[in-house]
Amino acid sequence: MLTPKSFGKGIKVDEMPSGMIRFFPSPTDTIASLVLPPTPPASASAPIDQTPIPIVQGDITPTAPSGSFLEGTYRDHAIPPKTMLRVLALVDKQLSDLEAVLKSLEMRFVGSSVLIVYEGDLTRLEDALEQWESRIHEEDPLKPERDLEDDEDDMIESESESESDESDDLDGTKEDEKMAKKCPPVVVKMIDFAHTWIAEGQGVDEGVLKGLGTLKGLIQGRKAELEAFVQM
Repeated sequence: MLTPKSFGKGIKVDEMPSGMIRFFPSPTDTIASLVLPPTPPASASAPIDQTPIPIVQGDITPTAPSGSFLEGTYRDHAIPPKTMLRVLALVDKQLSDLEAVLKSLEMRFVGSSVLIVYEGDLTRLEDALEQWESRIHEEDPLKPERDLEDDEDDMIESESESESDESDDLDGTKEDEKMAKKCPPVVVKMIDFAHTWIAEGQGVDEGVLKGLGTLKGLIQGRKAELEAFVQM
């Protein structure tokens, strides 16, 4: 689901939940396509209307302006609401973990961002969720929780091993299967540290904590929407 940068730059506070719908859609959401059009040929006489279409929920189909390139909409998304709720629960938990770390640091983060990635293929996502949840339940509570970084290190090691594995298929099918088994369903990371510095004695970065709190609130709001839908 392609979303141009202009969507985030021009969004208002009361429109922020629409961003959550675009990133965590349910099968019943009708979401306007915001893909920019190709450059029209020189012979085109009529200008293209680039007015964005409001994002809506439910079975209401957005009405595109006449002659607009935004006539297409996204429908029938692959991730069922119950599965998406499991994804959101993991995102919420990892955001809380990140928040706890940031509350212990006297640093300033200017221009940093939070990167959220989840598996978009339904079969792989559900497999990854099952493996992740079973691993968490089986872990010794006295041992420190295994970090996502460890999973990524395993994936890199697996990739290195595959380079010397002459028995693998030419198209890397076996390696893809190994990677899929180790791939976490969700990854949440803080990124962009070009303008970050230690601020000893100045306390925590209240601005970044406020932004993280806003993001957590939006995630929890989307969870509440999907929970209400599932209970219907």
